[in-house]
Amino acid sequence: MKNIYTITSFLIFLSVGCVDIDQNEDNDKSELLRILDEDDAAGIDGFDDGGLLDLDFDMGLELSSLGRTFGDTLAYGEGYRIRFGRQITDRERTVDFTIDGDTAIGVVNYMIAGVFMAQVRDTSTMEVIDSMGFSKEFNSTMTRKLKYARMENSNNPDGYSWRIIALTPLIGGAGDKVSISSLEIYNVDFSITGEELSTEGDLIYSISSDGIEDLYMDRETLPTFTSFNHVIVKVVVENTGPEYSIDSSGVGEWAMVRYGRSAAQRGRRRLNDAGIGIDINSNDNIHTGLWRLHGPGMGQSSRVFRSFFSTVDLATLFTEDGGYNSLTWSFPYRSQRPE
Repeated sequence: MKNIYTITSFLIFLSVGCVDIDQNEDNDKSELLRILDEDDAAGIDGFDDGGLLDLDFDMGLELSSLGRTFGDTLAYGEGYRIRFGRQITDRERTVDFTIDGDTAIGVVNYMIAGVFMAQVRDTSTMEVIDSMGFSKEFNSTMTRKLKYARMENSNNPDGYSWRIIALTPLIGGAGDKVSISSLEIYNVDFSITGEELSTEGDLIYSISSDGIEDLYMDRETLPTFTSFNHVIVKVVVENTGPEYSIDSSGVGEWAMVRYGRSAAQRGRRRLNDAGIGIDINSNDNIHTGLWRLHGPGMGQSSRVFRSFFSTVDLATLFTEDGGYNSLTWSFPYRSQRPE
């Protein structure tokens, strides 16, 4: 009986130990999820247009008093203009954590459902042409990875605390017809002579599709842009074809940059590949645009926002049964007030 008792006690000890380990891991995962929810750099708020909007818009962001040149809507053949937007109707998030000692990796997946809508107006009367407008449902999947580190913390009863130290860009979309090859952001050297003529200054930030799924960005040294300054954005896209355009430019896709922190603080700028303005060559799949950075917000000297660089295929977009083909790269950035 003594030997049996000893073995049973040992098994009970192992069982209790396993329960403690599992409970500690569950507690850690709950803490990792809480930290993710509270981090300004993560998430997808700012991605949604919220419905039909002008081509370029800002909502709830701190803007400088300097004038802007706003586009109205996109051309839709001769004599027509198109107003568009996408609205998220549902989103789900799953997060899988792997804890290995003092390091943890989180894989975040978003399943997004929404509606892309377009409204066409006759430019001579500005009346809405219902027969040319449409809406199209879409579903997108977006993924990113997070890296956590466990730090000693004497103020915590557990003796340690977790912190996000790096994260990859958020990548995903719908369909497989269009993709992004690279993204570059430059400072601007420009003069104004009736219209803005701009040349590229220093390269501020760049990423390419090679290895982007594992490209960890240091959480404490995110890309930083000076508030109210202009930057030049270049997005190189690929389209497997066949390509179709809604005007004579021959451009087969749209490219946009969306940005913000929430539904109440967001904006959008169009990039163009029509060989006009700062875009040098027409239809070379390099979409280029000027983006004047907003401020961090009243009372703030520096603040984190989220950017969303997207491209969408036009051939399938304007075909009833063509689906919705789009790809988005998203990364956090910091808007910093000039000294």
